[in-house]
Amino acid sequence: MKFIAINTQLQLNNHDVISVNEAEFYKLPLTDVDYVIVSGGDGLLRRVIESIIFSGEHKPKIIVDAKGSFNVIAKKHLLPKIDRIVKKINSGQVLKTKKQPVYKLNNYIFLFSAGNMFDALHIHLAEMLRVGLLKKGPYKYLISAILIAPVILLTTPFLLFSSKRFFIFTPFRIFNFQNFYTKIEHLKVNLENNYNLLEIDGDLIIIENDEIEVKLLDYIDIVYN
Repeated sequence: MKFIAINTQLQLNNHDVISVNEAEFYKLPLTDVDYVIVSGGDGLLRRVIESIIFSGEHKPKIIVDAKGSFNVIAKKHLLPKIDRIVKKINSGQVLKTKKQPVYKLNNYIFLFSAGNMFDALHIHLAEMLRVGLLKKGPYKYLISAILIAPVILLTTPFLLFSSKRFFIFTPFRIFNFQNFYTKIEHLKVNLENNYNLLEIDGDLIIIENDEIEVKLLDYIDIVYN
């Protein structure tokens, strides 16, 4: 089998492994690739899957080596550590996969989260705190949440009833309320502004369009055992 390992070096017995960084990955053909190993957080995972989906080529299965601050996808699917998966590969065991929904937001994809409410503010402040001892780990997100808690309490009632604001978080899969969504098939929002800051899977992006369209686009196989 053929593997591409992003941001990590792995030894897999009797298998072809290409180790690359993120930028190098986007230049590689995927036609004969069986698995892509993503060593990083949810943002890197999202960008890699976005490249795979939009390439229109063969879709390799994804192995997640969770090294980010939150690793929502790893927690959602209860993914094992990379060492366990490597042992299974080297012993010739079959890797089991789960289907992960892939959602499209205009010219981007996301896996679990998108919005322009308090989530964008939370991520923006957390990114500003990505320095020194806070550079790695979840503490910057915790501090950010504490700092913006009063703002959330005061503004959420207004944001929930605003036609220009939305927040999607699919791991819950409970219910939709106003413009807070945990189940999404198709959604259109008029932002009434041509330049908009949004959060998707912990990444901050700029949408230069006053309208966004969100829909379930595809599925990707993620190794879970």
